Amino acid sequence: MIVRPVMTTFPSHLQRKQRIQTGRVIQNRQLCRSHFRLTARVSEFDDAEAGQFVHLCPIRSDGETYALIDGPRTDAHAVWWKDLQDPLLRRAFSIARLIRNRDRVEIDVIYRVVGTATRWLESLQEGDELSVMGPLGQPFPIAAGKSNAWLVAGGVGLPPLLWLAEALQRHGKSVVAFCGAQTRDLLALDLDDARPPTTSGRSATFTAREFAELGAPVVISTDEGSFGFHGHVGAALIAYAAENTPPRDDLVVYTCGPERMMRFVAQFCEAREMECYVCVERNMACGTGMCQSCIVPIHDECDTDRWRYSLCCTEGPVFPAKAVLWDH
Repeated sequence: MIVRPVMTTFPSHLQRKQRIQTGRVIQNRQLCRSHFRLTARVSEFDDAEAGQFVHLCPIRSDGETYALIDGPRTDAHAVWWKDLQDPLLRRAFSIARLIRNRDRVEIDVIYRVVGTATRWLESLQEGDELSVMGPLGQPFPIAAGKSNAWLVAGGVGLPPLLWLAEALQRHGKSVVAFCGAQTRDLLALDLDDARPPTTSGRSATFTAREFAELGAPVVISTDEGSFGFHGHVGAALIAYAAENTPPRDDLVVYTCGPERMMRFVAQFCEAREMECYVCVERNMACGTGMCQSCIVPIHDECDTDRWRYSLCCTEGPVFPAKAVLWDH
């Protein structure tokens, strides 16, 4: 039997809120060796929550899409090709922060420069325009009856958890963040060397200013031990939990990053009966469920086979960790 993706539509209140508009770059700041934080201003943006994302792509004055050609970098880090031989599809980026003022909305995304689309983003300067579609996807749930939250971020999985930390603070939750990277110079954080992280992982410090401003300490790990705990972020989570675990019925764990890491965190939480949510990454050609390309296998007791394909862009990108079929 061939199992086909289930077409999932937005709830009616979300269907009305999708929009495509022109954004203007306010800032495009380098955070570390290959991560940047881009702030774009749009005229309006509907209600959104942490875990949701935007779809970005270039625009030209005539409204057509630019094409980007892979190859040696130019001074602008991008090549505009008149004949549009290699059109650029929209790319999904989690919202790292959203600020509303009276007549404008500013949206932050954090990205790592790895390919054609992110080289285009890197080339953008203040005043440049880009096409912004959103908000899209489903957000992280915030449990009213639980007072503790652990945020586990690996690499470029950090952005949605930064915004989530703000939301959790507003709800009066106690937050601890776990941030892992291969090396210190790939940590997309504003690090305070006066408050160094512990190397044991057994306690959290206010090393990352973004989280410190929210009253959230962090446990930092690097794969090669150049900063903080020596090892992957999952091992740091184990070390911290051995000393500091709150009651499991008073804790929610949220994670985003490489799938292998999220699977580790999901299994860690399942073994301890902790509530856990994952923010999954997929290539999304449309972001609205039309192309059916961003499938995620999930448990579904209502299906005859007890599982089905879910669409990351509409049912996700946030899923209960126990729903995802990691071995499928």
